[in-house]
Amino acid sequence: MGLLALAQVSQDELRKEILHTWETARHTWEIPIHLGPIDISIDKSVWFLFLGTALTFLILFIGSRILSTRPGAYQVIVEELYGFGRNLGGQVGEEGKKWFPYTLSLFVFILVLNLIGLVPYSYPVTANISFTIVLALLTFALTQYEGFRRNGVGGYIKSFVPAGLPAKPIMVPLMTFLEILQEFTKPLTLALRLYANILAGHLIIFVFLGLILYFGLSGVGLVVPAISVPLAVIFYAFEIFVAVLQAYIFAILTQVYIELAMFREDH
Repeated sequence: MGLLALAQVSQDELRKEILHTWETARHTWEIPIHLGPIDISIDKSVWFLFLGTALTFLILFIGSRILSTRPGAYQVIVEELYGFGRNLGGQVGEEGKKWFPYTLSLFVFILVLNLIGLVPYSYPVTANISFTIVLALLTFALTQYEGFRRNGVGGYIKSFVPAGLPAKPIMVPLMTFLEILQEFTKPLTLALRLYANILAGHLIIFVFLGLILYFGLSGVGLVVPAISVPLAVIFYAFEIFVAVLQAYIFAILTQVYIELAMFREDH
């Protein structure tokens, strides 16, 4: 019955439903705003970014203020998120737990955006490299701030070079360069990992659904939808798991990087 209903849909209509990628869909709902040569227009990606921000606020801020002795489903979700997020703090040292509110908020924010991106007609904000780079740069800024604050300028800079190096005239500049390079590659890998995983998941789903268009909806071509549609559903379910996993990885690595900077001189 599903295939018969599918066969009644024209290929043009099907193409419109399946192949509307985020690059073309992003410019819908657009409010053009320009400051000279700078384009700061509000498009579909920004609207869903606003939505993700509002939902994160509702889950964490409001949810923590309507607690009762007889919790409902909403309070249970908030409490479970809080309990899960508590494990993010103190990865390297107990002092790092003070960053728990930030990393928990980061986890929920990315998770909400990842899940919103899986809703039909939405926009996967985390599949935009510009957005993930901004999040990663924020992690980099907080990491360096905490490193300088706790260790002092001199202590933090000296910690980039291990003690007891042989051939110091050669090894000290080399190790300093490598350590500084590593500090800059950490946020880059954070941004690319989140962006690439979310983007790849959407592309895989589109590929399987796109097979319908290339093989048609009649004759032998009916076999292809019978295979590609269930596979797309399976990958869609897998993408929900990826959405949770990538949000957790980004948050836990942010926590680890900050704590490593805090205790860098000690280690």
